[in-house]
Amino acid sequence: MDDVFMAMAAHRGGYVFRHDLLEYGLRDRDIRAAVRAGLLTRLRHGTYAPTSLVAPLSPEARHVLVAYSVIDKLGRGFALSHQSAALVHTPQSFGVDLDVVHVTNLSGRHGRNEAGVAFHVGDTSEDDLVEVNGRLVVAPARAAFESACTSSTESGMVTMSAMMHEQLVARDELVELGETYERWPGGRNARIAIRLADGRCESVGESRSLFMFWREGVPRPETQVLIRTQDGREVARSDFAWLLYRHIGEFDGLFKYGRLNSYVSDPGRAITDEKKREDLVRSLMLGMSRWTWAGLDEKRRGATARSILQGLEQSKRLYTRNATYIPLFV
Repeated sequence: MDDVFMAMAAHRGGYVFRHDLLEYGLRDRDIRAAVRAGLLTRLRHGTYAPTSLVAPLSPEARHVLVAYSVIDKLGRGFALSHQSAALVHTPQSFGVDLDVVHVTNLSGRHGRNEAGVAFHVGDTSEDDLVEVNGRLVVAPARAAFESACTSSTESGMVTMSAMMHEQLVARDELVELGETYERWPGGRNARIAIRLADGRCESVGESRSLFMFWREGVPRPETQVLIRTQDGREVARSDFAWLLYRHIGEFDGLFKYGRLNSYVSDPGRAITDEKKREDLVRSLMLGMSRWTWAGLDEKRRGATARSILQGLEQSKRLYTRNATYIPLFV
């Protein structure tokens, strides 16, 4: 039976409607039994997916699958928008309500309310839309701006940074949208997110770190900075660097080249190499701060920021005053 469900789901693009199952000859009690047996997973009212297909999906990918089922049911008069469109374009997100699918009615008329679906209306032209996997989706720049207007500043900047990093949008596009839709509800919030976003960030954690610096009064650092020895040999690439303080910062505790360690199958060797790399970096007269995902939590980020600020002042005191030798650091 699982093969049958997989074949039916493939026809739809990963899911099946209740009426598909009824047309095949199943009854509602058979559908309920399949769910209890773990063969089917209920995505939303009247929509299911083979459990073997949906179980490995990330929460963001599962949202996109549900969003596709919603837009397929609504038809060509609607497009995925806001957070749902943003997730179609990039899987990186933070603080997004994944239980709600966002769609825009292209006719300009208000749609009916429906559980788990947020209907929007707006001035949407053909230039604002793209087709993804046969579905109409708001284009990346507008999707990022819409999402930032209806979410937190931190959430908006994470989405914008991800899209910039993946070269889906340019900052100028976002700035232009901010000027065009200046009076949109949430527009001010979105414009702050544009200012904070950085396409050089390679992860959600790095983007959230930039938000923490802004929110907690830590000077904004350079991002993705190469560290070299005096003879020009590359030692590592740091997530963040405060050049005037001779201090670097690592979000998840490992230098970039450490993550690419050729001994990843040997944890002990990898840790040893990372320790050697850290010792070498410190020998170049550079201070260092590390923090993890937990340190970015709203209740803990103040303490994380204070620790970084203390590190900055210590590095400034140790490595910049009356220094007679400044190693190459770019």
